[in-house]
Amino acid sequence: MLPTFVIGLREGIEAALIVGIIAAYLRQRGRQDALRWVWLGVGLAASLCLLIGILLNLLERTLPQKEQEGLETIIAVVAIAFITYMILWMRRHSRGIKHTLEEDASSALARNTVTAFIAMSFFAVLREGFETAVFVLAVFQSANDPAAAGAGVILGLVVSAILGYLLYRGGVRINLNRFFKVTGVVLVIVAAGLASSALHTAHEAGWFNAVQTQALDLTWLVKPGTIRYALLSGMLGLQPRPTIGEVLIWLIYAIPLTLYVVWPAPKRQGSGSSGGSGKHKAVATSVSAVICILMLAGCGKGTEAESTGSGSAQTVAVSLTSAGCQPSDLTIHAGPTKFNVTNQDAAAVTEFEVLDGSKILGEVENITPGLSGSFSLNIKAGEYTLACPNGTSAAKGKLTVTSGGAAATEPDSNPVADTAVDTYRTYLEEQTDELITATTAFVNAVKAGNIEQAKQLYAPARAPYERVEPVAESFGDLDPEIDAREGDVPAEEWTGFHRIEKALWQDNSLDGMAPIADKLLTDVKDLHEKVESVEIDPSQIANGSVELLNEISHSKITGEEERYSHTDLDDFQANVDGSKAAFEAVKPILSEQDADLAAQIATRFDDVNTALDPYRDGDSFVSYSQLTDDDTRKLSQSIDALAEPLSQVAEQVVVAGQ
Repeated sequence: MLPTFVIGLREGIEAALIVGIIAAYLRQRGRQDALRWVWLGVGLAASLCLLIGILLNLLERTLPQKEQEGLETIIAVVAIAFITYMILWMRRHSRGIKHTLEEDASSALARNTVTAFIAMSFFAVLREGFETAVFVLAVFQSANDPAAAGAGVILGLVVSAILGYLLYRGGVRINLNRFFKVTGVVLVIVAAGLASSALHTAHEAGWFNAVQTQALDLTWLVKPGTIRYALLSGMLGLQPRPTIGEVLIWLIYAIPLTLYVVWPAPKRQGSGSSGGSGKHKAVATSVSAVICILMLAGCGKGTEAESTGSGSAQTVAVSLTSAGCQPSDLTIHAGPTKFNVTNQDAAAVTEFEVLDGSKILGEVENITPGLSGSFSLNIKAGEYTLACPNGTSAAKGKLTVTSGGAAATEPDSNPVADTAVDTYRTYLEEQTDELITATTAFVNAVKAGNIEQAKQLYAPARAPYERVEPVAESFGDLDPEIDAREGDVPAEEWTGFHRIEKALWQDNSLDGMAPIADKLLTDVKDLHEKVESVEIDPSQIANGSVELLNEISHSKITGEEERYSHTDLDDFQANVDGSKAAFEAVKPILSEQDADLAAQIATRFDDVNTALDPYRDGDSFVSYSQLTDDDTRKLSQSIDALAEPLSQVAEQVVVAGQ
């Protein structure tokens, strides 16, 4: 609230000051008739600024996630530029602003032109209003409490309007030099926080990949969900675990600008004023240059990492169309392969799969029009199936993999890869053992007709399944048998957890559920048997880690997964746990390739669990229906922040396995 209050107050005071001086001068000259043109200019400018703010907000909401991060970065950079210019300009002109404006008003009176008064008030309010719109939008994007942020800017504008009126009536005097110095320091700190946030969103947009190693652990001070967190993150831009880049850019901006604002201004002597102009331009240029150098350095490193990461892996481009996927038949060499999948306008086709028989080796889901996705495999010579599911059917093609080129790594040729597979297989077996035990208890309660007990056992029974879901999905029809939601399959074929969920929470009756419960237990036992012998490699483990996060982003976060029980947060946690277990299995491979990336991902997993903490209720979570839009937005942001670096792991792993 404090940052937006200061922005609203500072910008409002500047606009009110300019308009108030013009209005007071006209009143002193007995030209109240000209005031209506001043108010017309003010009204036009205020309306235009409000429209600009609304359009920017609407534009951001229509963009995909990465493009949203990019737009947030641009808005933050523009806001920083405005704040910097405003601070420097006001430091230089605050003492003489009244005289300058009165001269302009006098000139307009002499010309007796209405246009001049409208233009003076219009552009004064437009400039401050446009800056306010950009500032506030930038702060809102990183705010933890949008309601408080909105209240802050409104309160600031109201106070500034009152002060402006009192200035106009002559009922109050303000030491403008001191006022602008104090608020200038506050805005420098706000802008430094925006610079740190801009670096973060630039990384999420894929524009900046340097100095991403964690610099500090401030979780003891900046604890999410607390008032202190809202103040420190909103005001200072502090994060629980800032990266080196975020700390550097904060210091680079805040230290020189703060010194410049608080340093006593030299007394002007005639033509010597031009020296002051040169100094404040030099400060602005120096700060901008350092920030740009840091950003460019990060961009350069990102480009190099990209080319290095994919230099040994062939890339295959696939487009989703209304007829399926193009090309429908592919011939590639064996070895590390990255599949880049894009969807231009195919509303009905949103998935792409590579299958070995009925087993899914790799896939991307929920690639709706305008989006793209990718996965990487270390694929062996042979023939495979390409599938682009379309509702209940799938357009299929053929993938021919020849032995030419770099041969795919054999499972027994890499001890580190062997360890990763063994570690993850042990995890799979432990989870499916737990799944059988928990599902047996749940099924017994269902068959006994004990609705309350079945409700209590529902989420714990589902958790082990949610942790290993990507592996379960690789077994063709087994996943829909266990986990299909209403509408995913024909009503007469609908079985599994969610069929019983509807009976428990919506129908409030377990009549006819005994056969469904028996089949569910049979299916999870079948899954356990398949897991014991399934062939897996590190790339599939890494892909599965990302798929679990995608499950959260596309079905858990919307509340559609557990639409009757609202136990979505239990699923959410299970997906995160399963994703982390998969990542930990391949982490030793990744650490050899990119230790910084491995450390960053580990930190982001901690951040997701921290974001979940406020909603815990004993061993479970509160009902998902209790969460606000702001709550789900924060959770979604934490998942997106983790998914972006995690999506790079599979490609690194397959290259390392050569």
